[in-house]
Amino acid sequence: MNEDSDIAHQFDAGGWEFTSHVAEVFDDHVRASVPHYDVIQDLVAETTDWLVPAGGLVADLGASTGITAQRILKRHPGRGIRFALYDEQPAMLSQAEIALRKLDGEHDVTFHTTRIQEAPLAHANADLTLCLFTLQFLSWKERLDALRLACAHSQETGALIVAEKIRPVDSRWAEIAIDVAHDYKAEHGISDSAIRAKARALRGVLRPYPQATTMQDITMAGWHAPEVLFRWHSWAVIGAFASAQ
Repeated sequence: MNEDSDIAHQFDAGGWEFTSHVAEVFDDHVRASVPHYDVIQDLVAETTDWLVPAGGLVADLGASTGITAQRILKRHPGRGIRFALYDEQPAMLSQAEIALRKLDGEHDVTFHTTRIQEAPLAHANADLTLCLFTLQFLSWKERLDALRLACAHSQETGALIVAEKIRPVDSRWAEIAIDVAHDYKAEHGISDSAIRAKARALRGVLRPYPQATTMQDITMAGWHAPEVLFRWHSWAVIGAFASAQ
């Protein structure tokens, strides 16, 4: 993690960006930075057993290096699942394309370098829409716009999964959450100075909202029955459906 630990030192306060260099080491970086990241990815992949039929479409809004698509394809190599991968950074999608080429077989994957909060999206009728650690970098209005667009491009029977950092409402839990996250990162090889540098670089860039606000936003955008699927201190995974039943 030595090279990865130095990433944040490259950015000024509030200057974090997903640069080409970040894309090159992103997979290791996110695993060390997001507690239980692989557990969350396994959870998402497992839901496709129920949520994505043969030949179905997964729209990943903020796909980064395509980690989730890889995990789903490895779980269902013969189901013919299609993917629409979106990311604002071309370097991220380039890494995703390289990684997916290494998987056995031919895969129906399209790549879209665009902002997910701005219409139009390139896909239609998604069986599963993913916003994994994406909305947390958007303003409240942009988050709502992205969720509404996602709903408009979903199957009537489609589902949504959102994963993001949230803000504990009570300051006592918030204090605990900060410290346990710091401990987690340190245990995974990130130095104290790098943890501090990352927090400084993310000022005003990472915008966590309370869990209740995220669930309310999901409902306001047209999704139904939001449910917490996973929660670890200030990290949560929330699922919802495009229809009431």
